[in-house]
Order: sequence, then structure tokens, then C-alpha cells
Amino acid sequence: MSWQLSVRSAETILQSSRIPPSEEIISLIKQVNPTRLYLSQTEREHGYQIKNRLQNLLLENYGEAFHLAPDPCCPGLLLIKHNALPSIDACHADQKSLSPMALDTVGNLAVRPTKFSAKSEANTRSRKPVDDSSPKAALANAELLLERYEYPQAEEILAALQVSDAGDLLVLVKAARLLGEEMGAYQRAIELLLVHGQFHKDKAVREILAQSYYGNGMISEARDLFAATHPADLGKSALLAYAELCFKEANLQKAFHLVKLSEEKEGFVTAHADLRKEIEAAMLEEARPFQQQAEDAFAHGDLVRAESLLQQALSHYPNFPQARRLAGEIEALETKAESARLWARFDSSKTAADRLELLAQLFEQDKPNADKIRTLAAGEKSRQKQETVKERLQTLQALAARESWDPCCDILLWLSHQGDEESYRRACALSPLFSLLYHNKKLQRLSDQEAKELWLKFVRLKLLEELDSAQSRWKTLQELKRYFHCYPVFKGEYEWVLAEEQENARQEVEQLLERLEKLVEQEVEQKEEQGEERTSESTLSEARRLVAQLRKRAELLPADDASWYKEEARRELNRLEPEGEYQEGILDYRDYLLLGNSAKAAKFRESHNLPLMQDLIKMIDSEIAEKFAISAEPIALTVTPDLAVDLACGLAPSGLEHLHSSQRHLVFRESAESIVVVNVVNMSATRYRSPRFEQLCVIDVLPDRDVFLFIDDEANSTLWRATLSETESRFTATFELGEHFLAWPGASVNGFFMSSTKDNVYYAFMEDGDKVQAVKQNIDQISIVERTFEVKGRHRAAYRLSCRPDRFVLLTEDSTTVLESNLTPPTNCSKVGSGQQLKCLAINALRSQIYALGDGIVNVLNPTLRAVKQYLKAESTAHMDSTSKCYFCVEKSTVLFNNNGTGVFYNIETNKFSQKFCLRPLFCTETPSRWYYLESDLTKPGIRIKDLTDEMESLLEWQVFLPVGADEEAAQRFVERFADPEYFSIVQPVSRPEDTATLS
Repeated sequence: MSWQLSVRSAETILQSSRIPPSEEIISLIKQVNPTRLYLSQTEREHGYQIKNRLQNLLLENYGEAFHLAPDPCCPGLLLIKHNALPSIDACHADQKSLSPMALDTVGNLAVRPTKFSAKSEANTRSRKPVDDSSPKAALANAELLLERYEYPQAEEILAALQVSDAGDLLVLVKAARLLGEEMGAYQRAIELLLVHGQFHKDKAVREILAQSYYGNGMISEARDLFAATHPADLGKSALLAYAELCFKEANLQKAFHLVKLSEEKEGFVTAHADLRKEIEAAMLEEARPFQQQAEDAFAHGDLVRAESLLQQALSHYPNFPQARRLAGEIEALETKAESARLWARFDSSKTAADRLELLAQLFEQDKPNADKIRTLAAGEKSRQKQETVKERLQTLQALAARESWDPCCDILLWLSHQGDEESYRRACALSPLFSLLYHNKKLQRLSDQEAKELWLKFVRLKLLEELDSAQSRWKTLQELKRYFHCYPVFKGEYEWVLAEEQENARQEVEQLLERLEKLVEQEVEQKEEQGEERTSESTLSEARRLVAQLRKRAELLPADDASWYKEEARRELNRLEPEGEYQEGILDYRDYLLLGNSAKAAKFRESHNLPLMQDLIKMIDSEIAEKFAISAEPIALTVTPDLAVDLACGLAPSGLEHLHSSQRHLVFRESAESIVVVNVVNMSATRYRSPRFEQLCVIDVLPDRDVFLFIDDEANSTLWRATLSETESRFTATFELGEHFLAWPGASVNGFFMSSTKDNVYYAFMEDGDKVQAVKQNIDQISIVERTFEVKGRHRAAYRLSCRPDRFVLLTEDSTTVLESNLTPPTNCSKVGSGQQLKCLAINALRSQIYALGDGIVNVLNPTLRAVKQYLKAESTAHMDSTSKCYFCVEKSTVLFNNNGTGVFYNIETNKFSQKFCLRPLFCTETPSRWYYLESDLTKPGIRIKDLTDEMESLLEWQVFLPVGADEEAAQRFVERFADPEYFSIVQPVSRPEDTATLS
């Protein structure tokens, strides 16, 4: 808008009795201000008069919101400033031109001096021009001159600015803006920018050049530059200038679009304040004739023509309220007519599918009848569902008659999800085989495909479609027992196969007992003939092997029969080794060493001092030492506080695969035959080598004794116990799980632990159908069960709760049990805690504490399952499903989650999550955890380690994803964000001086 138009608008407001808003007055004050414009003397004087009158109007009506700030250079000038918004001002004012009423009304945040203070004068004088030829110095000198109102000198400096370096591009842009927007010297701004043609590809340069062309009245040049730039790339002021240009050229739609884009930009531009109103007024004038014609057409009932005319009216002015109102009325009439048509079709429809489709359309059209439509739709769906169920039942009956069991199972599983109890019951009653699926809660926890496969496996076995061996059928029934054991049809088959298997077992036991009796008779006769008193070692070893096989196979027989056979076997064995007379042999000594019974081995060495026996002992010692040998080699471990940490895409220590963590150990596999153990308490690292390590994985650790229990990862049956410390490294025991640990037939071992006080005692947790058994056994040549514990339910997990004393946590699907070392629960255990499956977030084995997830809180429980502490702000835990225990740093109240392969920390005290990060280079000890960053060193074989526990709060960004008391929508949003690996994650890796290297 030109200065003349602004003056006319200001005169209209000053003559009107209406008091405009303060923003409108401020905008006009800036538009009519002639200070920086090239005007004639008469126009300049008239501009100052209008400006003074507007400033008085502003202060007389809104003065309490403003204060007067003295100009530091000109004693007679005051700056009108807003009290709350310092960036808003109403230009300088001559103190003499302000009316008494304006001075009385204005706020008193600042004193109205008649001359500037000595401090202000000193500050102004202290700023001196910069003696430098650089573009930045020239710009600074020009800005200083502008502050002193020395516009000609400032203009000359800016117009002569020379920029050659792209780094000074912002200086060029700011200089052009000062010349144009601040001083009104648009021609000089254009000349400055044209001289620097090498920068015309820059968006900011093109934008200020277009604004300068427009301000200088060079419309075609401005239009070309504006049109060549995408509107989204223009700033707020440029958009408004472009909009004003389009408005003057009667391109109202484009102008309106540009104004709306400018309103989405941040900032405050006083110019063009009335532009939107003027554009909308012009658009309204264009649209009004179409709206009036549409009103006439509507009055005559011609809705099609009225709608067409309204579309034209709204195309000219989208915000036309009268046109929108009439369009809404027409739409309502059309919707009503369409609803009537749909209702008519609904009444004549015969199929449920067609009626449901029409009701879906009516739900969108006929909003007033929404409740009626919902009721009708529910009825139609119910009717359709009943028809489908009836059809499926007929199909099921036909399939059962043809013994097509696969599709039968699909129909039965579908019926189980429909909620029609009567139809589901009738379907399952069609065949005794179907009863196995009727409300089978264990199968309901599985997917339909898994449930189907298990059921079909039993059907094939039942109907002898697969003529498996008796052993295979027994194995299959043992596998299926946990799912079908309470159903009569399964019990009948199971008992029949069990009887068959027991008969086979009885025959095998009798054969073993017969072989044992013959062996004993032969040995007794031979001793009588030769006059010897001692039984040969080979015969005694064979007899013991037969007894062990007999005891294992007899477990399948009824208790009385099994007891009789075991007693007979023991009696026969006693004939070879009478009580009090039996002398141990060298093979017994070997068994003691293999099973780790050091007390019996030491006693045997002390009691056998004959030279021949001593030679045999040395031979066995050499054999076992070679079998149990583990070589140890220290590795340089360097604590590096200044180690560069890369949690974005960090690499695991090269050549190391993490195997296990304890409270003081980090265990890694380096190769097939070597593992590396880092002791974070002693800050030492050792490489251990043995061919036995190739298939072994760690299942239990006694941290304070550096004792590890390994299991064969493939066979899952051979156990190896070892001591791995800086002073001792060797295996100390090995045994086969099936031979030396007595497990119930069909039971699966789901947890195995060492005793922390007795080297030959072990704890096992076994699942057998619908019960879980805990067993404490002494492993020896003939193992002895010391204690047992049994609880009903499906096994979930078993964890070590403490060492010295041994204490364990057993979780089933509906209970939590703490067991002491003698496998008895502690006295006064909480019924609330034991009566449910606790969600174990972490277990602190040093203090026998369980960190259990509650509903938005974390409870710290003692061995009696009673809370000793609560974290009440852990709101996010209510929406997280922790399927296994995690690493928890007690000191920092922070838990580490593995979230789909990425790591994330969660502080249960502050409810804050860390950024997600790469887990590969970060390792932590068991609860109470500490976090360590590891790297291997290329230049010097060894490991560099850094303790990050105290740095995590500053190293990562933290954020509350789900505030306490948030609604359901926020909870759903949290679940989605928590599962998204890209949300709130580190994306920029740190620079690394060198790659990691393989330990050698």
C-alpha cells in the first residue's frame, strides 16, 4: 500500500467517532511515518502532523499499556514502547506534540526526561565507528549511523558495500534490508544487489530484491521474481508484498492464498495490516451476484442450479458466510432425500448383507437416527452371525462324518471365538475328539495354528493314522499331556499307552534284575572257588551300572512295584559290597573326581597308601587333570575415563560375543575354544582356553567364589562346573543330567542352579503337565533326593534370589513362590503376593529383593513378598510387558530395556526415558547393575573400559513419555512410541579415532 493511501486511511480513522484497536493505530503510525521516505517538504510536514495525531489517539485511549522511553541522542524525542511486549513500539514522538491527556494517561514505567541522562550519553559516545574495511565492519558502522539518525552517511556506506565471500552473504542481505525496509532507499538496495549478481541464486537475495523492486514501483520485475520463487520459501513480509501486488492486479484468489500463507509464518509485520480485509471485500463483491442468483433459484425450488451458483460464489470467496449457510441448507435437503431413498431400499432388501451395507450408508447420511441405525445394525449382525453359525454347524457335522479333521478344527476354533456358548457346546459334542477343544484354557493361550497342530497330533495318534512305535506314541502323549490331561478321551488313551509302557518297563526291569542276579551269582561262585574275599572292580562297576538303569526305568512303575524292584536290586548289590565291608576301588575314585566330590576323593587318597594304588591314583589324577584343564592368560584391561562413547552405531568389542553377566563378571566368547571374563570389581580381564568351551553356555554363577556352571548348548544334557579366577582356572565337575540327576518321566527341566555351600548339591525346577516340581539333589554315584517341593500351575520362570543362603523365586501362571535352601517357603509369606504371578522387573540377589511391576508403580519386595519400598511415579510401567527380568541400577533407580534390539533406560523415580541407543558396545552387571562401555585396542592387545553409570543422565537426553494421570489416548500414543525404534533415538555417531580390533 502506498504512503498516500495510508494517509487517507489515517485521516478517515481520525475523523471517525469509532476508536480502532491499538494494533491498527500502531500499524498506521508506522505507515504514515515520513522519517525514512523520500517525500516533498509539504508531504513530509503533513505526514508528521498525521503521525502526531495518531500517537495522541493511541496514548489517550490505550496509554496505560505503554510507557515513554527517552531517546539517548535527541533530548526532545521519546519512544512509545509497550509495557508487556518490548518488541512493539509506536515510533519516536516529539514530546511537545503530545497532548496533556496523552501524557497523563501513559504508563509510568519510564521517566519522561527533558534531556537524556549522562549514562545514556556516555554509552552513546563510547560506541565508535570500527576502523576496518571488511563488510561486517561497514555494516556495523552503518547501523551506528542509523541509531544517530545520520541516514545519508549510512546510505552511502551501505550502497558502497562490496561482498565477495559467500560467508558474508548475510551481511549483504541485511544491508539491502536496511536500505529498503528501514530507509526506503529501494533504488540503492536494487543497485547493491545487482552489483552482486553471483549471489542471485540464493533465496534470501532473490526475496529482498523482489521486495526492493516492488517498493521502488518496478512491478513487472518484482512479479517475475516473486513468481519464480515457491511461496513456501518466502518470508512473511515478502508474502504480504507479493499478495498486495496480486491484489492490485485483480488476482484475488492468489492474493488471498498468499495472505493466508503469511499468517502461518512467525513474526509481526505492521505494514499491510488491512490487506486481508481489502482482499476479502473485493472477493465478496465478485461473489455476491452468484449468491443472490442462488438465493432466487433456491426460492423457486431449483436446487441443482442453486448449488451450481453457490459453488461459483464460493470459488470466488471461500469464506462467504451467506453462501455457506445456503449451501448447508441445500446439503441438508439432499441428505434428507437420500436418507429417505436408502430407507426405502432397506425396507425392500431381503438379505442381511444388503441391509448391513445400507445401514452403513444411512449411518453416514441420517445422523439424527444414529441410535436407531445402531440398534438395527446390531440386530442384523446378530441375525447374520446366527445364520453363519448354523451353516458352519451343518458343515462341521458333514465333515465329522467324513472324518475330515483338519477343516473340522478350523470350524471349532472359529466357533470358540464367537461367544455363542450353546452353539459351541453343541459343536464340541458332535465327537468325543472335539471335547479336547472345549474351553481348553491352555490351548487358548496359543495361536489357532499351534492349537490346531497339537489337536491333530493327538487325533492321528488316537485313530492310528500314523503307526508309530510304542516309544514314539508314549513320547507324543507326554508332550500333549500338559494340554489335554484333564479330558476323559485323552486320559483313556494316556492310561492305555501308560499301561503298555509300564509293561515294557516291567519286562526291562525284570531282565535287568535277572542279569544282576546272574552276575552276582557268578561273582560269588568265582570268589568261593578262588578263595577271594573282594569283588573285582569290573564286576562291581557293571553291577552298579545295572542297578542305575533299573532304578531309572522303575520310576515308570507304580510306587509299590518300583520300591520292591529297587530293594531287590539293592539287596543283590549288597551281596557284592556288604555294609561295613565294602572297599572302594580306583573307579570310585575316578567317579568322585568327575562328579566334583572332593571330600570323598581326599578321603580315598588318604586311606590308600599302597604303592600300586598310589600309582593308580596318580594315573587317574593325570587323566582328570587333562580332562578338566583350562589355560589362563591375563589380558590388559585399561580403565579409560576419557574414552569416546558412541551409542549411536557403536560396535561391540571386536571378536567378543557376550555370554553372561553376574554381579561382578562380564563373560564373553572370543572363539570356539576361548572365553574372556572381565572382573569389574578387581578391574581385571582373563582369557580362558579349553576345547570344552565350544558348545557350552553359562546357566548359573556364584559370583563371590568365581564358580560357573555351564551346560552343553546343543545336547542340553551335559553339565560342567568350573572355577575361573585370577589364581585358579579348571573344571571341577561334570555329569550327565539324565544319568545322575533323577527327573520325573516326561518332565522338562526349566531351571538348574548350584548350591552355594555344598559342591555336590544342585537345585532343579521341572515342569510336568499342570504342576511344577522343585528338587534338591546330592549328585553322587547314586544320587540322593534331599528335598522336593511341588506347586500346581504352568511354569513361567525360576530365578536365584540370593546366595548364602540359597534362595529362589518360582513363578507359575497364577502364583509366586519363594523357596529357602531346604525348598520350603518362608513363614508369614504374603498371601497377596504368592497368589498371583508377579511381573519381575529385576532381582537384587545381594539383598534378596524383588522389583515387581504394579499398576503404574514398582514395588520392592522382601523374601516374604511384602513391600519394603515403592516407586510411585513409575506411571509408564502400567503399559509395559516385561517378559523377563532386566538389569536394574539401584543407585540410579534406572532399568535397562532391550526394545526390539535397541537399548533404552527408564528411571522409575522420575518416570523419564532416555534416548534409544545401540546396545552392542554397552554391557552391564546383574542387579544392582552398573553400565560399562568396552572397546578392544588395535595397537596393544587388550580391552579399554569406561564406567558410564554416573554419566548416563548427561550423556543421553531424557523425556517423560507418559505423564502421571494421562488419559487412554496418551497411553496408546506411549505404547506406539515405545515400540518405534526411530522415536527419540540418537542418530549422530561420535567421531572415532580408529576401529576396534580383535583380541589376540
